[in-house]
Amino acid sequence: MHGHDRRSRAGRPKSAEVENRAQALLEVAEQALIELGYERATLQIIARQAKVSKKTIYAKYGGKPGLLRAVLDQIADRNMAADLSLLDRNDPAEGLYEWARMITRSTRTPAAHAITAISMREGLRFPEFRKAMEETRRLRQQAPLRSYLERLQARGLIRPVDCNEIASIFLWVLSQDMVMAVSAGTAQPLSDEEADEKARRIARLIAQGLTPVAG
Repeated sequence: MHGHDRRSRAGRPKSAEVENRAQALLEVAEQALIELGYERATLQIIARQAKVSKKTIYAKYGGKPGLLRAVLDQIADRNMAADLSLLDRNDPAEGLYEWARMITRSTRTPAAHAITAISMREGLRFPEFRKAMEETRRLRQQAPLRSYLERLQARGLIRPVDCNEIASIFLWVLSQDMVMAVSAGTAQPLSDEEADEKARRIARLIAQGLTPVAG
């Protein structure tokens, strides 16, 4: 009995190994999605390249939509600041500027351009992919930004507004250069310096609109 237990434990992969395998699968799936698009990045291709079974993917992610949602989450997390508390500034203009810089960097990566292009090409045919993109954006970018605005509001530093709506508008404005570049099939329309300056202008404009009215 004890010998059987030792053999069973010896045959189980270590947690680090399991984590490495899971990360390798996500990396393969991300590359397949970017290179092939949503439709052609099949589970068969991903499973073969990642050297796992489709059964394993179904068990962990429930299928292709779940796997590629995890990929989108990974891309978003990679581009977010390591410590969001660094963005918690009491000055709304400065705080929103830091958020704008981070978000602008996240929309200027090759992966972000590729994913946006795929959404434009295939979003109508595969609404689950567009829905996954919207959900990732809402949870990874909009929700943290909304929480920041709510903290400013609680401190009396901005006037009472719908913080979720402001966060949504802020993200939309910041993403438009990237969306236009993808639509036109061009490279980045702005240099890093120009993008940074635009982030500051947008942050100042939004902050100005949020300034409490003097009584």
